[in-house]
Amino acid sequence: MFCDKAEISIKAGNGGNGHLSFLHEKYREFGGPDGGNGGDGGDVIFRVNSSWNTLYHYKTNRNLSAENGVEGVGREKHGRNGKDLIIDVPVGTSIYDVETGNIIADLEQDGSEVVIAKGGLGGFGNAHFASSTRQTPRFAELGTKGEEKSLRLELKLIADVALVGLPNIGKSTLLSVISAAKPKIADYQFTTIVPNLGVVERFGVDGFVALDLPGLIEGAAEGKGLGDEFLRHIERTRVVVHIIDGMGENITEDYAKINKEILAYNKDILKKPQILAVSRIDLLNEKEIAEKYAETKLIIDANPKIFKSVKEPFMFSAVTHKGVNELVWAISKELKSVPKAVSKIEQKVYTIADVDDKSVPKIEKIEKGYSVISDRLNGFVIKTDFSNPYAVERIYDIMTKMGIIKKIGKMGAIFGDKIYLGEKTVDYRG
Repeated sequence: MFCDKAEISIKAGNGGNGHLSFLHEKYREFGGPDGGNGGDGGDVIFRVNSSWNTLYHYKTNRNLSAENGVEGVGREKHGRNGKDLIIDVPVGTSIYDVETGNIIADLEQDGSEVVIAKGGLGGFGNAHFASSTRQTPRFAELGTKGEEKSLRLELKLIADVALVGLPNIGKSTLLSVISAAKPKIADYQFTTIVPNLGVVERFGVDGFVALDLPGLIEGAAEGKGLGDEFLRHIERTRVVVHIIDGMGENITEDYAKINKEILAYNKDILKKPQILAVSRIDLLNEKEIAEKYAETKLIIDANPKIFKSVKEPFMFSAVTHKGVNELVWAISKELKSVPKAVSKIEQKVYTIADVDDKSVPKIEKIEKGYSVISDRLNGFVIKTDFSNPYAVERIYDIMTKMGIIKKIGKMGAIFGDKIYLGEKTVDYRG
């Protein structure tokens, strides 16, 4: 089932805790610390898979998590790293952060991958902290939490040419004639209810991909009909073929309706070169064809910025194939003059904030004590088990080495004052 929008929640794996243990063997009463490090949590990675053409899987699978890292064990054995979670998506998927509304990644190339949520880091076991001055460390680090995000996925089909127009004017029939696509065709409005893609390799032209959109009606950009659901797919195309019904009573009015909806949705689409084509001429006589040609030529002459190089309308019948060859050749020629767009969205890798060794801690006197904000210190805080007094002692030592304790003392702190490190606290000892 075709689906081009979905919202999901992702969570990278948590890092495993470091292990606290001491070696106990026969004849080795004081074997020393041997707690191993915890494993890192798995990342959440999005991968473009050209065999996928829908986001429907994520309509029913909304909560996705990578594997957690495993806690370290004795004898300095490292805990197993969590497995990464690979999320396959179709070519043309854009990833948005629901909270900010910002686009995170725009995935246009088959096989490309991007890390969207980074797994937590495993904590060091107590064996890591053994030294000549600290021979029996009685603490180990906690693993950090993996990143969590709420995401909106939007699929914008990758095509070279978009076929747009009112409902039931022969767009799907044209696609079936020029490609191997088999869209649903019938004599009623909105036969096409999802976008259809077709690869055009006939007529002796270089191959290109054509996109047949459900018919647009007046008010489509505001949600009427089906157009508002699928207008986004035009954004990635390079050329727009605007098809007008030769049996329509007012060609100029029909043309204006469609462009009005495109303009309301995204005015940049009208910057793409357009080709104007009149369908169903098999139902017209020669005089009527000439009249329709003259009317559409006036539209082209009145819109030079839209019709950049193709200054003549194309009259065709998808049923008899009359004029189809000329239209396909014109599309192919126009595509050669329009380079493929390169995504301006950088495929970012979101990771837990880097620790800046040169960051200056921000210390403030507050009603309850003293508040300390420091990215560098926070890197240690989130790995500290505050229920372990030895681990708390280590944080105090780090704050002393960073000069934080000295600065708090100069601000008037006395023994027992609380030092707030985010949600955690330690007591000032002077």
